[in-house]
Amino acid sequence: MYTLTFFKQAACGLCINVGRLSDPKICPGITRFLEASLFRQLDEHILNNINLEDFISSNNGTKDVSIDSEHTTFYFEIDNKALVRALDCFAQFFIKPMITKSSLEMQQETIRNEFQMALFNGNLRYEQLFSSFAQIGHPVHKISSDNIIKMRNELDSENLHNVLLKFKERHYSAHRMKLVIQSRLSLDALEEFVIKFFANIPTNKLHPENFMRFKDVLPFDTPAFRKMYKVHDSMESLTQLKITWALPLLHDFNYYKYKPDQYISWIIEYKGKGSLINYLRKKKWCPTYNMFHCNYERNSLYSSIQLTMKLTHEGRKHLEDVLNAIFSFINLLKKEGPQKEIYNDILQSKHNYFRFKDYKKEPISHVKKLCKNMHIYPSESYLTGELHFDFNSELIQESLNNLVPEMTNIMIFSKNIDLLELDQFDPCWMTEYKDIEIPKKWIKHWKVIEPLPEIFLPLPNIFLTREFSVIPLPKKVPKYPIKLYSDPVSEIWYCPDSKFRTPKCYVCFHFITPLKLQSVKNGVLMGMYCDVLKELITEELYPAEQAGFKYNIDVGEIGFTLQISGFRPTMPLLLNLLASNMVKLPEYITEDLFQSIKTQQIELYNIGIKKPEILIKDMLLSILKLVHYSQVDMLTALHNITLKDFEEFVISFTDYLYIQCLVQGNVIQIDAFNLVQQFIKTINPMPLHSSATQYLRSIQIPLGTSYYKIKNVNKLDATSLVLNHYQVGIKSIESFMLIKLLMVSITLK
Repeated sequence: MYTLTFFKQAACGLCINVGRLSDPKICPGITRFLEASLFRQLDEHILNNINLEDFISSNNGTKDVSIDSEHTTFYFEIDNKALVRALDCFAQFFIKPMITKSSLEMQQETIRNEFQMALFNGNLRYEQLFSSFAQIGHPVHKISSDNIIKMRNELDSENLHNVLLKFKERHYSAHRMKLVIQSRLSLDALEEFVIKFFANIPTNKLHPENFMRFKDVLPFDTPAFRKMYKVHDSMESLTQLKITWALPLLHDFNYYKYKPDQYISWIIEYKGKGSLINYLRKKKWCPTYNMFHCNYERNSLYSSIQLTMKLTHEGRKHLEDVLNAIFSFINLLKKEGPQKEIYNDILQSKHNYFRFKDYKKEPISHVKKLCKNMHIYPSESYLTGELHFDFNSELIQESLNNLVPEMTNIMIFSKNIDLLELDQFDPCWMTEYKDIEIPKKWIKHWKVIEPLPEIFLPLPNIFLTREFSVIPLPKKVPKYPIKLYSDPVSEIWYCPDSKFRTPKCYVCFHFITPLKLQSVKNGVLMGMYCDVLKELITEELYPAEQAGFKYNIDVGEIGFTLQISGFRPTMPLLLNLLASNMVKLPEYITEDLFQSIKTQQIELYNIGIKKPEILIKDMLLSILKLVHYSQVDMLTALHNITLKDFEEFVISFTDYLYIQCLVQGNVIQIDAFNLVQQFIKTINPMPLHSSATQYLRSIQIPLGTSYYKIKNVNKLDATSLVLNHYQVGIKSIESFMLIKLLMVSITLK
């Protein structure tokens, strides 16, 4: 239990050390039924005949359940004022659940409907297909399509009732549970409520299910695993590639102290200079936006490392080259061996993240992680367990040596696969696929392929710092930001941090240009400019993100904004890099880059037009604003934009600008001024012409009620939306804030 007085939301998480590996064969996915009983059962006494799910939702909360191989976590978030009643109802399920046959009949129908929706969930279909690759008889393999179909169609409420009660009584015992509550209430009050509500959860003293007989059996050492699979996925706009290495467990060491697979996955996923993903992006085989992840999994039976990425159309055509690049990088890791310098950077990044984590955000994620940590780490490491990361080169090298082509599974998900070549079908998840033997010449080549010269290990992180001092405040601290400087090109505002007193500073630039409002063509080019800028700085700023910096680029109505936050000592380095890249941007424009960004923009506009929630707001702005370019207008203009158009726009963008900047936080006034002045000096824009200034104007709608109706672009989308707009007159700061307060009060009610 822990209390933080500034939290608006409370959260609760309860983790039980039982997961999918213990599901009964006749009822795989049994936890979903138990979740339905917990959150959807009507409560007559505590919640006045509503269920916990609706009670949480009506009090601005959310709930969910997380299930992995050996753990199940029930968790929810709710307004502080409603926490006590929610805890009482939550605890009652584990003390005396109201699992009746009649309620199960209703839940079966609900879960059947959820299952039908899950047919379109690519991750669930992947998990089902992947589990079928394991050895028959192994706990990982036991969730078969036949069993799921049986659960969905044939399992009657009486048998289900008996299975649920037996499973709950066997596994849902107090001695196997870990509870975390986060709230504004005092620790004494939280302790009182925990004892009052949770003390009577029964304990059976039984040990968790023992899988030790499978300890020395690698579940995925099968011919089915060591293949390449093509899977039809109509929901994926781009081809998705998943590569999985099944690894033997490294026994006889304290895993939580060393985490060798975490070191490996961190380097594979690295997105800075010389990284694997940047090589693939520059080849145009992967999209420019981040869809590249390397995850590791470890339980008591096996471990694995999985690389997931999206492929462009070109990447799909160059699949063999993509795979060659991946295995050349794996061979580079083996050849160079574990690097203490890289390990030190990872460890320092983890410490910085832990030390300065913003606990005000997403308390639900904190309780979810912490209650599971209590099963994994010793008590003194519940909070800091992820910081246990001792360097052990032998264990890292042993894990690297297990990343061999012979124990690799490759899966390709795409809607552009010829259905005629797919000769297998999973009846449960309605999945068509084909398995292919990985060519022996590929495997032979991957074992000896040399590292590519364009790819190298991460360089030392120049953005990391160990200087976290907080600057002293001046005698007179301004209540609001003060203007330090203004001239025809810029204005600089400053405000020190007198409240939170953290070692971070925040810088926000607003680049104002008349170009965007001049034409719909320029509106599109402005979006493309920001996308290219993001593309250019991604690899250079990735180390900064690892060091705790955050940045964001957003297209606005009269330009774009750049927001940066991070630690004071290395902020000048980051701002200098950003300014230099803005100046050098024209040098990086190529035909390939232009076409890649253009294709990406066309896809985003097409997606936006088809989403009712985006289309309805777009149409409202078209009615209200004197100058507004709709998504349809911009998509039409985008098709006609050429490389020359884009080059001319990029070159001219920084010629004439007005730059507004706010520097706030852990920085003294003179340093704030110098930071911004150096940034502007590097860009060196000319002042805007007075005639070029444009003002945003809205149209006054007539009194009374007016309607505008529009059909969904996607005719298969049955969603209906209603958007009400209330106009209150000429905007002022006061009226704007009053409307904001009114909206907050309506939302809370």
